[in-house]
Amino acid sequence: MTNLFTSKQLQIRHASFLKSEKALGLYNKSQIQFYWDFNVRLILLSFLFFYGFQLHAQDLPPATSLVYPGVNGKLTYIADSLGNTIPDFSNAGYEGGGKPIPYVAAKETVWPVLGDNSENIQKAIDKVSAMPLLPDGFRGAILLKMGHYQLDKPIYIRASGIVLRGEGKSDIGTILFGKITVQPEGGQRFRRPALINIGGNDGMLIQEESKQMITNVYVPVGSNSFEVVSAKTFKVGDSIVVRRYGNEDWIKEIGMDSVKVGRNSWRPFNILFDRVITEIKGNTIKVDAPIFTAIDKRWGGGEILKYNDQRIHHVGVENLRGISEFDPSVRTTTYGNMDRDKLDAAFKYVGDEYFSDENHYSNFINISNAKNVWVRNMDALHFANSVVQSNAGTKWITIQDCESKEPVSIRMGARRFTYQMNGQMCLVQRCTSQKGRHSFVLQGSEASGNVFLNCTAVNPYSTSEPHNKWVNGVLYDNVKAPLTARYWDYIIGWAGANIVFWNCEGDFLVQKPPTAQNYSFGHIGINAVIFNAGLQDLTKPNGHVESMDKHVFPKSLYLTQLKERLGVEAVQNTTGLGN
Repeated sequence: MTNLFTSKQLQIRHASFLKSEKALGLYNKSQIQFYWDFNVRLILLSFLFFYGFQLHAQDLPPATSLVYPGVNGKLTYIADSLGNTIPDFSNAGYEGGGKPIPYVAAKETVWPVLGDNSENIQKAIDKVSAMPLLPDGFRGAILLKMGHYQLDKPIYIRASGIVLRGEGKSDIGTILFGKITVQPEGGQRFRRPALINIGGNDGMLIQEESKQMITNVYVPVGSNSFEVVSAKTFKVGDSIVVRRYGNEDWIKEIGMDSVKVGRNSWRPFNILFDRVITEIKGNTIKVDAPIFTAIDKRWGGGEILKYNDQRIHHVGVENLRGISEFDPSVRTTTYGNMDRDKLDAAFKYVGDEYFSDENHYSNFINISNAKNVWVRNMDALHFANSVVQSNAGTKWITIQDCESKEPVSIRMGARRFTYQMNGQMCLVQRCTSQKGRHSFVLQGSEASGNVFLNCTAVNPYSTSEPHNKWVNGVLYDNVKAPLTARYWDYIIGWAGANIVFWNCEGDFLVQKPPTAQNYSFGHIGINAVIFNAGLQDLTKPNGHVESMDKHVFPKSLYLTQLKERLGVEAVQNTTGLGN
């Protein structure tokens, strides 16, 4: 084995290599690291051949130029000229990622009855909600025994520590049948509650008096530390908001002062990042997760503020099937994929007849003013919009192993947003959307740090995407669906920034916003305009695309980042697969 290098020899050679190349002045630091890591991979490949492994070059997945396994086996991140990197997404999910979803013992049991079951279920929820909150953060579960539950009214979970559990999502499991007997106030679909509503009365109450300005001229994407004027009033463990300003100069810089954006012309706005302080050294503060849009003095800089957290927490819904009743006599043959308010003649299509009633439940589950919530093992049939909608102000949500089937609505704008994550650091994994429009979607600048992992859109009518006003820092990881991160003409503008597609499959379009970037790595599909071509502006520059039609290594960016931050057990807890 004299022709192979020991770990110590590799370290010595690494130091020598860096010194020699720097002396020559041929490469920058990032290039030197890349070439070194490449040589190490060649050495390791030679090692495999020495032991008789029958590997071929075409069988080895390529690594990307911006994030790849380095000499120590951990991911190496290559920064751009301003210091921006591919961010760490591993904080997404229940309890900040890597924690197992617990089993909570039932304190109340409900059996189905003929007629309306909503009162019985609500009474059971309210009874457990009045019980003391235990040290583990839970009060108890409400078990709905298998059977058919007609619901004439929506269900509400308004307290922390509540789990609503069924006995399975199959035909012989626990089935909630949402029946609307009274026209909702105003007759508007969006004013209806969901069939199951999770949320407290209050959310994050920001303490403006605690404000401290960030002194850095530039805090890059991917960074989780910064300096403030004074850190004396803060301590490790504090919940804070990092407020990133976006002034009129920034709006002009990104082109959103243009009349082309129409009625949705942008005004200056701030982006809020919900974080926890993990370290303080002098006036330098480190937080638990990175920022996903750069903080720049030119655009107003940033600040940190404490807040009082009034959100409910540790709530779960699991093992249920939800069905929304609808009128099957309401049908149409017209539809429009365009995200417009009306089906104008220029954007109207005619096809096969389909169910189009909208006087029924839009969403199965709605989450507001809540954190550390999970929804798992759920089926949803005939809802007009979402299986789960997690609203702005939510945090650390996990949605997993859910299916949406046969939605019922008109096929046009503002419908069929199947899994809609508008909060922060939400994880959606192993979920399926059938006949959705924007199946895996996010809306608004507060939607950041979210991850879609191993999800599939079946027969979609439009793309999965960041959909509105600077959604930032989203990872689509091994997702099978048409995907976009682009500029939307007409009403949206720049829908997303610093979006990452990793080893996904399906047609896609990636464009680069000013002051930010969007990425595609290892994408199998065509990089082209797909769906709603009439709303696109193809004069916008392309984003960063690498390794088209061949997946890259590692297979999952999220799981690799999670393993490096918290270890193998965290991956096992998340996937449940023991890997």
